[in-house]
Amino acid sequence: MNKYSQILAQLPELAHEAQVSVTINSGVVEIGQRTDLSTSQHELLHSLCKDLIPWRKGPFNLFDIFIDAEWRSDKKWERIAGHLPTICDKAVLDIGCNNGHYLFQMAQQHPRLLLGIDPFPLYQAQFTLLNKYAKLPNTSFEAWGIEHLKNFKEKFDLIFSMGIIYHHRHPIAQLEDINRALQPGGVAIIESIGIPGEAPHALFPPDRYANMRNVWFIPTLSCLINWAHKAKFKEIEVISDSLLTNEEQRTTAWCPPPFQSLDDFLNPQDRSLTIEGFPAPRRFALKVKRRI
Repeated sequence: MNKYSQILAQLPELAHEAQVSVTINSGVVEIGQRTDLSTSQHELLHSLCKDLIPWRKGPFNLFDIFIDAEWRSDKKWERIAGHLPTICDKAVLDIGCNNGHYLFQMAQQHPRLLLGIDPFPLYQAQFTLLNKYAKLPNTSFEAWGIEHLKNFKEKFDLIFSMGIIYHHRHPIAQLEDINRALQPGGVAIIESIGIPGEAPHALFPPDRYANMRNVWFIPTLSCLINWAHKAKFKEIEVISDSLLTNEEQRTTAWCPPPFQSLDDFLNPQDRSLTIEGFPAPRRFALKVKRRI
């Protein structure tokens, strides 16, 4: 965190931070207004935000600095938001929270606890920058990974696992840890890339999938459902099954080349395939419950 700490130490201080507003407008997390900053403060903050490129999750509008991240995370939020339980005064965990985009979305519902975990220092720095001004109540970011989840037993009413399961070599063990960390009757949202097909199988690439090295098992939807059954979840509901497109994931000024995105990962002659020749990714989302 040393180089990021140097960036964060330069963040401008506001004379009236308590008045900074946090709202959600058409899926964009809006923090503050342009008039909250002087011209020099605005220029400095814009430069410091640029120093934290790449921004993978968004969008954010920070004092009229529009951070158009690689992922339109608001689109994923739209697919799941109507299926979430009431979280007012509840405890919520977001595994692999990146810069906390979903924490900002959920904070609007006044949960008792919002905990985001992600072991990447860049994402922690981005969250720290945003939350310096947003000051989300009852919200924490810890640099932990999925392996630390086993330390929590029956602690959370809602757990998010958004785009995490395929990055780890033991998907069912991961789901079992999520199950144990839920309160009885608690809900988890399991979101994953997947491949098309009716059969309950998973792709196990020998090296990369869509140019990603850290990918292990990429399930069909029926395979993902079976994993949830094996992990002893009940009331397994399919929330969404959609093709991933460059409307949702793409390079931007806030995640520019040489960083790559979806268009670089697909076969230019046949976009139904990855550059390795595997089926192009879909996005699946399940809502599951822990047994009472």
